[in-house]
Amino acid sequence: MKRLYYIINLILISSLFCQSCKDDFGNVIYPDGPLELSVSTSDIVLNVAAPEQEAVVFDWTSGSNFGTNAAIKYTLEIGEKGKDFKPSINSTFEKGLRSQRYVTKDFNQLLIEKLGITAGSGAQLEARVIAETQDGQSATQLSQIISLKIKTYKPVTETLYILGSATSNGWDANKASRMNPIQGTPGAFIWQGVLSRGEFKFISTLGNFTPSYNKGTNNEKLYYRESESDPYDVPFTVAKSGLYQVKVNLIDRSIVITEIEGAMYDALWFVGGFTGWSFQPMVKDPNDPFIFTYHAVLNSNNSTDEFKIATKPDFDPSVVFLRPETDQQGVGTDLPVVKWSESENKNDYKWRINKGIYKIRLDLRANKITIAPFTSFPAIYLVGDATPNGWDIATATPMVKGDTPHRFTWSGTLKAGELKFSCDKQADWNGAWFLASQNGRTPSGQTEQMIFSKSGSNPDNKWKVTTAGTYSIILDQLQETVTIIKQ
Repeated sequence: MKRLYYIINLILISSLFCQSCKDDFGNVIYPDGPLELSVSTSDIVLNVAAPEQEAVVFDWTSGSNFGTNAAIKYTLEIGEKGKDFKPSINSTFEKGLRSQRYVTKDFNQLLIEKLGITAGSGAQLEARVIAETQDGQSATQLSQIISLKIKTYKPVTETLYILGSATSNGWDANKASRMNPIQGTPGAFIWQGVLSRGEFKFISTLGNFTPSYNKGTNNEKLYYRESESDPYDVPFTVAKSGLYQVKVNLIDRSIVITEIEGAMYDALWFVGGFTGWSFQPMVKDPNDPFIFTYHAVLNSNNSTDEFKIATKPDFDPSVVFLRPETDQQGVGTDLPVVKWSESENKNDYKWRINKGIYKIRLDLRANKITIAPFTSFPAIYLVGDATPNGWDIATATPMVKGDTPHRFTWSGTLKAGELKFSCDKQADWNGAWFLASQNGRTPSGQTEQMIFSKSGSNPDNKWKVTTAGTYSIILDQLQETVTIIKQ
């Protein structure tokens, strides 16, 4: 009987020992089983109008480590059908990671650059996973090969410039005026300024006359001229000098040219009980002279206080003030704004709000104001291949809370590559982001304005770190500014 108890105890201890072997390497268990690859869709049409949309997801089973207690390294290979994965798109995964997600823009670029697939064409693809047990002895495992159909697109430029005799810099392609991307609309750009009588068109690269976008079949259509060998080179014409807004969409090849009135004020001032009736300058949007903002902690000895907006830092009766349509108007979105001086109207209307933290946005084009209380995101994260954790948003690098709830800091090593800031690490990438004012912007070491995008990275403007090294970063959510300094 004692011998029987001894055998039973030995079996139990052995089973626990085996379990602990499987639970090594960060508690990642590698069960035995076939290596199988699956894909979210096998018929993929990449949409140029949705660059951040999920294109495809590859998942695979763990395979086997053959009871060696060794970790497994996985390599996902994607190649053109019938070419034996030469060339291929390769991605390597360790620490139990068994999934790869591609967004439209990145997958399209990889297919064109890595596999040589012609932009705008269809292709047949194959994919497989290779599993290598890290004991140096076990056999390499191969998943089954799965087939996919893909339709790529021709990428549209991320930069656009306007030039011509109607513009201030004429036909000098090295001095063409840069247009601004329109947030949330891929392939769309806007420019606003003075056009004289003359001609203009658009180029995608400063200094080069092609590729260019010319006048299409009418004044509402664009024509894409890819090279100098194309004889069609018809520009748009301006018959009357004036201030114009030009909007283009390179995806549907549309253009809207609108003559507008210029912004009446080049500077504005916030003034009221919150400032002790001193004039505080508002910030003019660098991409739109009609937009002014004032982001601040508004304190007062009273629970509520009032303010108005001055067009000059002066209380002279002739100075025009921007005011609410109704006296003592509170917070709100797109509230109407009226403008008058004391000599024009004795009704000294003002806005009245509770003390607190606010973002105030004035649109002179629409004569509307948005007064919104501001709550900081509790955390900010670095994302991008320049950062320690790369493009894995689940493990994005956190910043450290600073001296106020809306200020965050970080110091560490950045690699050469791209960088942007996530406010919430949302897994579908449609969360809130702080982005560069222009895509590919190199950190200047000075405080610079950012773009805040509430839903998704639009426009997907990233900073470009060109030199690896130790950096310090200070980010202010309230002022929407960042300072990136190389040590």
